[in-house]
Amino acid sequence: MCGTTVSAGQNFCSHCGFDVREPNPPTTLAETSASAVRALGRNNIVFVTPEGLLGARIDSDSLLISALLIPLPPLILLYYFIQAGALAIYIAVWLATSGLLYDELRWRGIRGLEGNTPDNPQARWEWGIPWRSIRMADWNGRTLWFSSTDPKRKASITFDRKDAPLVEQNLSSWGVRFTWKDSRFPTTLTKFWALTLVLFVASQLVLILAAVLPFFPGEFQMYNTILNGTRSQVAGVSFLDAFKAIFLNNIQVAWGGTIPALGQLSFGLASYNTGRVIQVIAIGDHTTSAVVLVTLYLFPHTWIEESAYPIATSAGLFAVTKWRSVSLEEFAHRKNRGSAKLAMAMGGVAVILLAAGLIETTGLYLGLGEVVFWVPLALGYYLLVTRRRHNRGLSNAGLSATETARPLDADPSGALGSKNQK
Repeated sequence: MCGTTVSAGQNFCSHCGFDVREPNPPTTLAETSASAVRALGRNNIVFVTPEGLLGARIDSDSLLISALLIPLPPLILLYYFIQAGALAIYIAVWLATSGLLYDELRWRGIRGLEGNTPDNPQARWEWGIPWRSIRMADWNGRTLWFSSTDPKRKASITFDRKDAPLVEQNLSSWGVRFTWKDSRFPTTLTKFWALTLVLFVASQLVLILAAVLPFFPGEFQMYNTILNGTRSQVAGVSFLDAFKAIFLNNIQVAWGGTIPALGQLSFGLASYNTGRVIQVIAIGDHTTSAVVLVTLYLFPHTWIEESAYPIATSAGLFAVTKWRSVSLEEFAHRKNRGSAKLAMAMGGVAVILLAAGLIETTGLYLGLGEVVFWVPLALGYYLLVTRRRHNRGLSNAGLSATETARPLDADPSGALGSKNQK
């Protein structure tokens, strides 16, 4: 720069200190593909590269239409010929079946995009977002939610567990800068059983308030009619018919709670309706709602049924929120998909309500003698907890053995440490 002659092999000017080495050629996308990390979006395969995000998408609209239409004919025929239970049961089954089919079709479409890699010159990319256009991002250790202005796009992508530390390391080494919110520590309501507990407590509060607060005009007559109709379904019928009526009513409430948006409203209304019916029973028996509530909570079927409803509602919420964010490696296994988890939750709730229905139907003959069912239930719970603790102990023992055998510098990349220093 200063005009001083430098000798061969000299890296810096001895007069002004200017770096006289040849600049490195600009890095191309193909050359950096080794550091690109693959992620799965809702309907995209996305690569995180030094330049930005590259995405290839599947035709999700046609897949969704197909998944919604294919299960309809058999369900319509089933409803026409059997007509067992309310329409809400068939709607819930239709949505759950459509979800399973949609995820399977989506997986087949995603597999067709396997050839789309940054180092493949024939790859077709539907969209690309440079890092400079991303203004905000939220990171929980595996999923990156981002908001872009060029083009306007909001999306989320989830990485395989083994790739998550590499993403943090690469973004730091590439000098990517945007508003970063670290949410790796999830809130309580993002945990399934915590949300279920919150919904259970909320539903019982609604039920109790509905049982003790005065009726609105016309409510007593309406709920008295509902109570008489319910009693007529189980009065003077066989054990099997009574069980069928009880189970179908309960499964309608539970599975109806899995329907997006409407399910949560249905869940709340079911608790309110139950409380109002309890108040009608109290008036008819010339007692107080508190006495009826205490009696009701003595029966095991009450706790089983009231626990099943929030489980189904939580599954419906998670199926359209948290369970949708899975990595490509997880999505390859059907059991990890949100639709499969929803179907398994619905099946588990059905088994729970089968047991509750049998106990409640038997209680029609035993009266207060139904409380004897607490003995086998307590024993079963004890065995379940004991088995889980035993399995957890074996798992922890195996983990301790692994930790002992693992060297102390098990995180040579330092990616996790560098993140904690942010």
